[in-house]
Amino acid sequence: MNKTLVVGGSGFIGSAIQKHVLNEHTENGFVFSFNRRPEKLDAELERVQLDLLGEIGGWRKKYPAAIYVAGNADHGLAKRSPILDLDLNVRTFLNFMKEFRGSLVLLSSQAVYYGLEGEIPETVDHVSTIPYGLSKQMTEAYAKYFLKNGYLSKLWILRLAYAFGKGERERRLIPRCANAVHNHGKVTLFGGGKSFVNPLPSGFVAKILVKAAEHLKGAKSGFMEITNMNYPKKVTVRDLVVSLTQIKPFDFLVDNAGEEWPVRFWGDTQNLSSQMREWKVAFPDLGVSLKKYFIELIEGKAE
Repeated sequence: MNKTLVVGGSGFIGSAIQKHVLNEHTENGFVFSFNRRPEKLDAELERVQLDLLGEIGGWRKKYPAAIYVAGNADHGLAKRSPILDLDLNVRTFLNFMKEFRGSLVLLSSQAVYYGLEGEIPETVDHVSTIPYGLSKQMTEAYAKYFLKNGYLSKLWILRLAYAFGKGERERRLIPRCANAVHNHGKVTLFGGGKSFVNPLPSGFVAKILVKAAEHLKGAKSGFMEITNMNYPKKVTVRDLVVSLTQIKPFDFLVDNAGEEWPVRFWGDTQNLSSQMREWKVAFPDLGVSLKKYFIELIEGKAE
């Protein structure tokens, strides 16, 4: 079976990959995993049930490649329960690697840079200062270990800053702003709204992940790359919210206190830009993407 397995295929980014391959008419080359929510997968897509915290044996030779987008994405959960966060990020990956042998695209997080400031290259030697960053860093370290020891043939780690789009949690920033429009509420920006987000639409993230998987097919055994994935221009939380108020007005309050984990860094995108030129892919127009998504959210709440 010469197909790419999308692990976490029913989640937020997994759903964007579903849409991307359907739009590109390449769905026959992919299999999407789910655990408890098969309804989150499009009926046209091939699927497989994987409980990454349970027994997942019996499919080792089925998939020569995988895009791994499973795991916890909640920074707060990592603080409340570091053990659960480790289970959802590290243990699941180790369980997956009991069976998988092949080339891997691993979606990681720029939370591995917490504690740093400014523009950060992928080569920086740093230990994250927050629990979520530590679990992501540990997952990356295990992936490198498996590559070195031959369990993985090729590896591409992509560190995502912030994605937005259909299927993201209601408590995230842009859905909260849409709720404020609909309910005439107010959004509070802690830390003065100074944290960097440099966001990307989830559809673009999906495209890059699939492109990376395609690239690995022609790469030599032992290939490894680590790439930052974020919008190339600096965008703070306040910048983002102000731009949304210009699409549909709503109230927001800036509180200079109250932010536990300010983001004072952003990823250097030279590596990503170089690869995108080879793939003939351009960054999306952020303003256009935000406007389209924000209006869809607001209209959806009005139905």
